[in-house]
Amino acid sequence: MATETKIQQFVHKLEEGGWVRRFKVLVLLSAIAFVNYLVFFKEGSGFKGLANEKAIEQAQIAREVSRGNGFTTKVIRPAAIRQFERAKGSFPLEKTPDTYHAPLHPWINGMAFKGMDVANEGLKSLAKNADYFSRYTYEVEMTSKLVVYAYDRIIALVQMAFFLGAIAVNYFTARRLFDDRLAVLSACMLLLCQKFWDFALSGLPQMLLLLLFSVAIYTLVRAIEARAAGGRTLPWLIGTAALFGLLALTHALTIWIFAGLLFFCIFYFRPRGRDAAIMAGVFLLFYGPWMIRNYQVCGDPVGLGWYSGLFQVRGTESQVMRSMDLPLTGVTPLYFRTKIQGQVVEQFGRIYDFLGKGLLAPIFFIALLHLFKRQETSHLRWGVLSMFVFAVLGMAVFGMPDSTVLQANDLYVLFIPIMTFYGMAFVLVLWSRLEINIHLVRLGFIGLLYVISALPFLNQFLVLIGPPTGRVQWPPYVPPYIAILGQWTREHEIIASDMPWGVAWYADRKSLWLPMSIRDFMALNDYNQLKGQVVGLYLTPVTGSLPFIPAIVKGEYKDWSPFIQRTVNTRDFPLKAVTPLPIDGECIYYSDRDRWTNRED
Repeated sequence: MATETKIQQFVHKLEEGGWVRRFKVLVLLSAIAFVNYLVFFKEGSGFKGLANEKAIEQAQIAREVSRGNGFTTKVIRPAAIRQFERAKGSFPLEKTPDTYHAPLHPWINGMAFKGMDVANEGLKSLAKNADYFSRYTYEVEMTSKLVVYAYDRIIALVQMAFFLGAIAVNYFTARRLFDDRLAVLSACMLLLCQKFWDFALSGLPQMLLLLLFSVAIYTLVRAIEARAAGGRTLPWLIGTAALFGLLALTHALTIWIFAGLLFFCIFYFRPRGRDAAIMAGVFLLFYGPWMIRNYQVCGDPVGLGWYSGLFQVRGTESQVMRSMDLPLTGVTPLYFRTKIQGQVVEQFGRIYDFLGKGLLAPIFFIALLHLFKRQETSHLRWGVLSMFVFAVLGMAVFGMPDSTVLQANDLYVLFIPIMTFYGMAFVLVLWSRLEINIHLVRLGFIGLLYVISALPFLNQFLVLIGPPTGRVQWPPYVPPYIAILGQWTREHEIIASDMPWGVAWYADRKSLWLPMSIRDFMALNDYNQLKGQVVGLYLTPVTGSLPFIPAIVKGEYKDWSPFIQRTVNTRDFPLKAVTPLPIDGECIYYSDRDRWTNRED
């Protein structure tokens, strides 16, 4: 029996009484209520602010965008100083252009900040006459009296909107590939995938990527349908290429996925190669202006981001970005071959985790062996496979550091929905062949699929409704005491730190990422690069919690070991005044003078 017919027969009885339509509304309302509770009302175990360093760094760029400063940053990377000096002769200390991150995600968040600030001012005006509105206002600046920064919540809300939008788009894609019944079952399962919720609350751009990629898959499906019907495919493929241009402007690593799509299109659409060439041209129309901008500001069309590809070749990414001198001599293809080989093995060893710990997404690879009746459904999976293979290659080239739970380079999350659809279809076909016609058994089987796939989500939900687990992302972030650094310094002054993104975001001060050596630090501060404006050194558990001998005594922070261990004699160091900071003195601040005697903390 045909695949779609079996699926329809299998779930037809589950839909008797019109429960599906009511269930859609119920799920949507539940999701909105859960998001509202999680972000705004749950204290302690709920939303505690941003935790990923790349997300925080993009957030502070977004704030500069909202202030009208353009795509600029307050995070100063020694590698960026080197890049600017080689290309332009000097480092632009005022309104420093960012050349590491892609622009679209910070720009969207910046516009959200601006819009929310306008609404906030309106509510404050209303609150003068009616105190009722004051509960909905917020402080634009992070202070030592706040626990969770309002802008952190705004970012989370924007990402949640992207997530729910992506679920809606994927529902329509699944309905075209299979039917409405399977689309509903799969979309509900996606809502229970904890990895999506984690990324949505992280502030990373993955949910924007998910929405754009989901729309791109939908337009690709329409192009494949047009080919099967003998219609025009080019308009849909142009739309797909434009969406991939936006994807690249959100995260440049998605260019690898686009390469996989072009590989598929070259062989699938006729005349062979024509549509792929046009798609490449459309993609360049979107991404090309950003490359021109990078070339104009730093002399390199790909900016600083490509240096992250030296991860594992020249040490950790922090070593690459904190270095003032990074010669490429001796870097051979053999190094990259070894790195790629190791990364692929490591990533495939964690494929279940990367695919959201869901039961159905990995079954996509088995479903490749199944012959689906509809040509469009059957053909699309090979395009998905091509994009997936190229995505894995890209992630292997640039690396997936395992220092955090969520990876900024994670592209696996984009493939979870489409793979879940194929996995669900294949599993239901196999179940239907058992010809078990007991209604409760069928319901139990569907329920078991949901329970197994939703275990991480259920576990997190139990944490949320349990006792408080802390109000901030500690360690290493304690926003109120990072914000106090902004009270001790002036706007033009610079604070060096092992956590410059946190200082730039919560203290709203320029922050130099701790150079590899004290000599580099002294040279940067004493000469023209930073104009002697480094007035503080803020050290946190980012370095203090590292392995003592491998990382601090003999590793990348060996030059700063006395500072991290609190054993340094500051007599010959320009930052002579020292004070410990909460929590439990695990953070320490070295300053040019006592700036905290009358502090209130």
